[in-house]
Amino acid sequence: MTIQFLDSRLSLNRNDSAGTQTLSPTPVLLGDIGLQTAAVVGTANEGNVRVELWGTIGVSGVAASTVTVYVQRGGSAIFGSGVIFYTAAVDLMDGPGNRLITFAAADFPPALFVANREIRYTMFVAAAGEPVVTVLGPVSFNGLAQAGTTTS
Repeated sequence: MTIQFLDSRLSLNRNDSAGTQTLSPTPVLLGDIGLQTAAVVGTANEGNVRVELWGTIGVSGVAASTVTVYVQRGGSAIFGSGVIFYTAAVDLMDGPGNRLITFAAADFPPALFVANREIRYTMFVAAAGEPVVTVLGPVSFNGLAQAGTTTS
């Protein structure tokens, strides 16, 4: 079946670098999108949905700190309420300064999630180490859903 565009969404938490939110070992919600899948429910493409997700988080920290990015499928704004399918740990080992963390994730959601007509994706971020890591920004979380295969 041909490739079928389903939806594209973005969540913009900050569009500047003036943030002061501190991170802790407890993951905090920084991005939240819902990708529509209704167009393929009940079709041959229902089992061929794939999702591309990417994001940016600007932080300020020092050596010995680690920032961890989590992406969750389903669930709510509460960490762990859905399926955490992507985790990336970034060591801030180059000394003090600002860092722009970027990531790209992919998901092949089960048809059970597709049948709900929308899949909610949330991005959480946590930090471990001393001293504190600050979210300066920018912070964005984006997603694209498509379906189909490359064969007819």
